[in-house]
Amino acid sequence: MSSAISPLAHRTTLTVRQGQDVLRDVRRITADWLNRKFCRAVPIASGLHHLDDLRVLSSQVAYDPDGSESAMRLQLREDAAEATWRTTVTAVVPPPGEAAVVSVALECFPNPGHKPVPQRPGLVTALVGNLDCTDGLAPLTLSPVPVGPAEVGHLIDVLCDPDRRLPVVVAARPLHEEPLWLDRMASAMRKSAGAASLYLLDGVGAVDAFRVQAEHHRVAPGAVRVFLTGVDPAWAPDGPRHRYSTVARLSDPKSGSWDHLVRIVQRMSTEAALPPALHALAFPDEDQRRRDERRAALDTARHGDEMEALLRKVGELTELLDLADGEIEEHRRSAELAALTHSSLDAELREVREKWDTDLEEQLQVLEEIDRARAEADELRRRLAREGRVDETVVVDPLPGQPASFEDLWGRRDAFEHVLVSADAGPALALDETDRARVWAAKTWAALRALDRYGRDAGEGFNGGFYEHCQSDRSLWPVKKVSMVETDQTMAKYGTERLLPVPRSYDPVGKAEMQPHLKIDSKGSTSPRIHFLDDTKGPTGKVIVGYIGEHLTNMKTN
Repeated sequence: MSSAISPLAHRTTLTVRQGQDVLRDVRRITADWLNRKFCRAVPIASGLHHLDDLRVLSSQVAYDPDGSESAMRLQLREDAAEATWRTTVTAVVPPPGEAAVVSVALECFPNPGHKPVPQRPGLVTALVGNLDCTDGLAPLTLSPVPVGPAEVGHLIDVLCDPDRRLPVVVAARPLHEEPLWLDRMASAMRKSAGAASLYLLDGVGAVDAFRVQAEHHRVAPGAVRVFLTGVDPAWAPDGPRHRYSTVARLSDPKSGSWDHLVRIVQRMSTEAALPPALHALAFPDEDQRRRDERRAALDTARHGDEMEALLRKVGELTELLDLADGEIEEHRRSAELAALTHSSLDAELREVREKWDTDLEEQLQVLEEIDRARAEADELRRRLAREGRVDETVVVDPLPGQPASFEDLWGRRDAFEHVLVSADAGPALALDETDRARVWAAKTWAALRALDRYGRDAGEGFNGGFYEHCQSDRSLWPVKKVSMVETDQTMAKYGTERLLPVPRSYDPVGKAEMQPHLKIDSKGSTSPRIHFLDDTKGPTGKVIVGYIGEHLTNMKTN
């Protein structure tokens, strides 16, 4: 598994309408945030400010040729025991007629032995609440915009807006008053502010009107859908592309669905491409400017007493050297962090290339299997037709498609007759927060289908276990993605992670060791796995799935 972890923990990029002094407002809002953070007034004038031994704030300004300010950047570096944190606030005012851009980025450089959990800076909420931010046709707000039947048309325009770059979160008010749902919705929406535009279908009338105009993308009362860009309301296959959370999950006090939704939206915000205004942004070298000013002051100094002049010049030179030492140390530290960032990006690039190659190979394999299945289906239809059984060649009730998410999969986990899923929901649902959730959910569904097929064949007398089944012509799963055992070293050190839930009918304690596993993916640090136990000849008569989630710890885990 790859150990590449990007230091970029969070980024929000806001587009701000013209008509306000964006640079002034961003400075004021950021200064208020810093003052609250440090419980004192923090200097934000241009230059380098050592706030204490562990925290440094740098402030830079860029100018247009006419001398007016065109951009600003404030960067706070904090060297803590668990990690070095770097928060960067950038604001750019482009030429007239274009919108301003404000970006807040948080980087985390963990120290050895620590695994800090980054949180989105509270500054983002303050910026969204005080600036006139938009995403195409949609305003960016702290709370959802209520949508009645008359406003549904505008919401459809927002979803289909080609200039939109952020997701749209659409929630629908439950049929009955549910305080927990409303509280969690309000909290989740506020945490998603700036990363998405937020809307609330306010009543049954709005839900019905939305269903009429977006039948394949409907949002039932109490449900939430996260719409990506490029929505096509008239195309049924586009519906599953946009993550859907049911009212049952969102209303469950034990469910983490709202938190999952927030993390998904914030991840999308972090991974979104930067606007062109931030690509080539450059700031003048403030350190060099200050050195030049000090040298000019020394060169023009005039003193009546020669000894006094020399002493004063020595003092000023010493002060200049101290300033240079501080600047050198800051440049050294910045270079270290830049090297870590470059290394991470390089590893991510290699990982993406490997994933692309793997995905291409798998897609070609899937196309081959589809062609073979269609050819077999056509041949079976011809044979039935020759026997006069034409009615049997038509599938009246369409078979259910692949799940679009792990939440969808979890709701359908009992669909297999010969598979019993006893796994905890948490690790599986956590996979929905990844950018490959839909792909992995589809692969997991295929894996469960393969285990179900094996369970059926085992009950009909198949001679062999699941591994042998994968080697046969009955297989629905590639044998190279099956591992029936873990290494002795892994079991000695991490064996307890493989003690997984089983029905009491199998074991009174409710736990059993599950070394066999299916590989859903083999690239990246997540690399999902399905751990299972073959009980087709035991008390349950089924294949027991005790774990669906990211790769459990082994000797290769970094």
